[in-house]
Amino acid sequence: TLFRSRVSAERRQAVVEYGLQFVGNRYVYGGTNPNKGADCSGFTSYVLRHSAGVELPHSSRSQAVQGREVSAAEIRPGDLVFYASGKRINHVALYIGGGQIIHASTPKNGIMITTAYYRTPYKAVTFLN
Repeated sequence: TLFRSRVSAERRQAVVEYGLQFVGNRYVYGGTNPNKGADCSGFTSYVLRHSAGVELPHSSRSQAVQGREVSAAEIRPGDLVFYASGKRINHVALYIGGGQIIHASTPKNGIMITTAYYRTPYKAVTFLN
C-alpha cells in the first residue's frame, strides 16, 4: 500500500539521518558506541538499535545471517551491505541511498561515507519493512 511504503521510507530516512551524525567519529576495534569510537558492526548495531529498535549481535558475520537478504536491485536506505574476503564476511556498512554507505572504515579513516562499491558487496540484508 502507498501508506505503508511512505511510512517505510520515512523510517528508513530516520535510520540514515541518525547514522549520518557519526560521520567523522573514530574507528575503534571492538567499539560499540560511535560517539566514543566503534568498529563496523558496532556502528551498524548501534545505529539500528537506537533509530529502529533492531537488536543485532556485534559481529559482521553474525549480522549477515539475520534479517532478510535483498538483491542489489532491491537495496534501500537503512539496509546493511556486507563485504567479504573470499566467502568470509569481514565488513558491514549502512546503505544510505545513491550508491553510498556510511561505515566505520579503518582506524585512519574513522566513520565515513563512501561509495558502496569501493569493494564488491558480498550480500545485503534488510531489517526494515
